[in-house]
Amino acid sequence: MTKYILRYKGWLATTVLFRAFGAIMQVLIALIIQQIVDTAMNKDVNGFIDMIIFSIIFFMIMGINDYLNKTTQFIYIKKTLTDFKEDIFRGILRKNYKDFNSENTAEYISQLTNDINMVETKYLVPYLEMIGDVVIFVGTTALLLWINPWVTLVVCATSALLFLIPAILGAPTAKRQDDVSKQNSIFTTRIKDIFSGYEVIKSYNIVDNMTEEFLDENSTVENLKFKSNHIQGISQALSMFLGVMSQISTIALGGYFLIKGQLTVGTLFAVVQLANGICWPITWIVSKVTLVKGMKEVNFKLLSIINESKKKIDTVKLESFKKEIELKDITFAYNEDRNALDGLSVSFEKDKKYAIVGRSGSGKSTLLKLLLGYYDDFDGEIALDGYNYDKLDKNSINNHMSIIHQNVYMFDKTLKENIILGKDFNDEVLEKALENSGVSEFLRVLPKGVDSEIGENGNNLSGGQKQRVAIARSLIQNTPILLLDEGTSALDSKTAFEIEDTLLNIEDLTVITVTHKLIDSILKRYDEIIVMDNGNVVEKGSFDELINNKKEFYDLYTIEGESELVS
Repeated sequence: MTKYILRYKGWLATTVLFRAFGAIMQVLIALIIQQIVDTAMNKDVNGFIDMIIFSIIFFMIMGINDYLNKTTQFIYIKKTLTDFKEDIFRGILRKNYKDFNSENTAEYISQLTNDINMVETKYLVPYLEMIGDVVIFVGTTALLLWINPWVTLVVCATSALLFLIPAILGAPTAKRQDDVSKQNSIFTTRIKDIFSGYEVIKSYNIVDNMTEEFLDENSTVENLKFKSNHIQGISQALSMFLGVMSQISTIALGGYFLIKGQLTVGTLFAVVQLANGICWPITWIVSKVTLVKGMKEVNFKLLSIINESKKKIDTVKLESFKKEIELKDITFAYNEDRNALDGLSVSFEKDKKYAIVGRSGSGKSTLLKLLLGYYDDFDGEIALDGYNYDKLDKNSINNHMSIIHQNVYMFDKTLKENIILGKDFNDEVLEKALENSGVSEFLRVLPKGVDSEIGENGNNLSGGQKQRVAIARSLIQNTPILLLDEGTSALDSKTAFEIEDTLLNIEDLTVITVTHKLIDSILKRYDEIIVMDNGNVVEKGSFDELINNKKEFYDLYTIEGESELVS
C-alpha cells in the first residue's frame, strides 16, 4: 500500500502540512486558556480584552485551516482511491478466462465496493488523522515539560498503558475485519444470484423461500459486523477508561502544586488542557493503529489481485493472419472426471468455411474456447501461422478473432454502444453491419432506433433480436476469423439462413461454426464439416462425402437433420 499512499506526494504533503499546523494550534489553546484565566484572576481588564480579541482571530484562522485540511484530504483520498480502484479493476480484467471464472462476479463487485470502503474508512483516513495526533502528542509533551516535568511524567506513565491495547486486540480485530470482508462478498454474491433469478422466483412462487435465504445471509453478515464493531468498542472503551484515569491523575497532581503555590489557576487550566493533549491523542492513536492493523488481510487480498495480474512473460504480437490455425494432439479437461478434448488434432486454413457438428458434450464449444485463448492448461500444441499460442500475446489473438455466442450478453447501454463496444466506426461501416446482421429490420420498432436503451442484459429485446445484435457486434470488428457458437440458434430458419449465407459469401473471412442445425442447403456451402465425438474428431469432409460414408455424420443427419431447402 505504500506506493499508493505516496503516489500523490504533493497532495499528501499539503494535507500533512495543514493537519500539523492545526495540531500545533490545538496545543497552543492551552496557553490561550492560561492567559485568559490569569488576566481575569488578576483583574487586568485591558489584558483580558486583548486576549479575547486575539482568541477570536486565532480560532478564525484555526477554522480556515481546518477547512483547507479537510478539502486537501478529500482530494488526496479521491485521487488515491481512484487509482487504487482502477488498478484493481484492470487486475480483475487481466485475469485469464479460467482464473476469472474461478470466482463469482459478485466477489469482484464486493472488492470494488465494500473492501474499498473499508480501505478508506479503516486505513487511509486513520493514517492521515494519526499525523495530527502525533503532532499534538509531541507538541503537548514538550510544552507540558516546560511548565512542570513532574506532571508530564505522571501523564506519560499512565498514558503508556494505552499501548497495550493494540498489542492485545490487534490480531482478533484483524481476523474479524477479514471475516466481514469475506462475508460481504458472499452476501453480494447471494443477492446478485437472487435478483438474476427473479423470473424463476416469480414463476415458481418461491418468494418466501428466497426471502428466508436473504434473511439468513443478512443475519450472518450483520452478526459478523457486530462482532467486529464489538471488539472495536472494547478497544475504545478501554482506551477511554485509561485516558480518564490519566486525566484524573493529572488534575490531582496539578491541584497539589496549586495548593503549594507552584502553579497559578490559569496554569492549572493549561495543564489539564495539555494533559488532554497527551491522553486523548494516545487513545486515538491506539484506536486507529488497531483499525489499520486489522486491514492487513483485506489490503493483502486487494494487492494480490493487482500484483498477480501484472506478471508478464515475453510474447509475440500477431500482426496478421496469413495461413492457418493448427491444433496437434490437444487434451484438455475442466476437471479430473473426464477429458473435454482427448487427443484432438485439426487445422483451419485462412478464408475457408468450417462447420463443427456433434452430439452435446462432444467438445465443440470447448474447441472454440481454446481457439480464443481462454485456457492455456492443455496438453498438445496450438499454433497460429506457426506461432505457438503460449508465445502469442492473448490480446493480439482476440484482435484477429470475434465470436458470436449462443448466450448473448448485452450491456445496459444503447443498441449502438452494444455493437461498437467503445470503438470508433463511421456510419457506413455501422450501417453495413446492421444490414448484414438483420438488426436494421427491427430498428423501426425501437423508440430511438439505434440510440435506444436496451435495458439490463438487453431485456428490452427478444432473444432473436439480441442474437442479431451479437452478429452485428462481430461483423463490425472486421476480424479475419469469425467463430459462431450456435450463433443463429435463436433466429427463425429463414433469417438464420440469410445471415449465415451472408457470412459464407464473404471471401476474405475464415468462418468456424458450431451448429446443431443440420440443414443440407447450408452445410453444402462449407468447405469442410468436422464431426466430433467424445472430445475428438471422428470424421471430416464435405457434406456429400460424409453422407456417402454413412458413418457418424450420416447418423446425426438422419436423426437431427433437415433435408428441406430453406428459402
